[in-house]
Amino acid sequence: MIPALLIGLGFAAWFLSSLAAGGGAVLFLPVARFALAPQDVPPVIAVASVVSSVQRCFLYRRDISRPILFHNVPGLALGALVGAFALRGLRADGLTLVVAGFLVVLSVLHFAPVRVSLPAARPIHFGLSSFATASLSAVVGAAGPLMNPVYLAAGVVKEQMIGTKAASTLFMQVAKLVAYASLGLLTPSVLLAGALVGAGALAGNAAGKAALARLSVARFTDLVHLALLASGIAMAWNTF
Repeated sequence: MIPALLIGLGFAAWFLSSLAAGGGAVLFLPVARFALAPQDVPPVIAVASVVSSVQRCFLYRRDISRPILFHNVPGLALGALVGAFALRGLRADGLTLVVAGFLVVLSVLHFAPVRVSLPAARPIHFGLSSFATASLSAVVGAAGPLMNPVYLAAGVVKEQMIGTKAASTLFMQVAKLVAYASLGLLTPSVLLAGALVGAGALAGNAAGKAALARLSVARFTDLVHLALLASGIAMAWNTF
């Protein structure tokens, strides 16, 4: 039952994240508690995310923005290492609630009657936000949607956003796996669970790519912000 549950959760989470450029792993967090020990959730997500990111890099290989990727990689790699080593001695509850509140506020501002526009994103914004995202992701398990507003502010949407995020995430998740392995967190059971979730993610990515092609940019942007709202609520619920 548990293997089927992990595969199904992987499919659902990564299918939704294909339509909203992220948030799938965050939505996976509360439900994963029923099948996994709390301390195993971050490394399991990291294993599944590596599997998913490799596939997405192939599916969206023509859409990856190499200049953005160049600015993302250093911050993601460093942030993943810093966050992973902080995982053992840091209580993540308060930090998770701050991130959750930030995601909810961003979503509410998008759907407010008076639209609040973010300033245009510059390369340094990608570097700083990638470091913050990777650090938080290593501690709380997933925080990928935090970078979505930066991509939108740079005019990077749909396939280009998902492809670029996948290529960037691959570097971040590999760095996290190295840190988790050095801490002895990648046990055989964690690797197996991550592989099962990753198998579901492969199917979710394939189905998500077909559905994404039929979305307009405006609808995609709305879904991105709905994913921010859902991610924030899921993180807060998981914490409480």
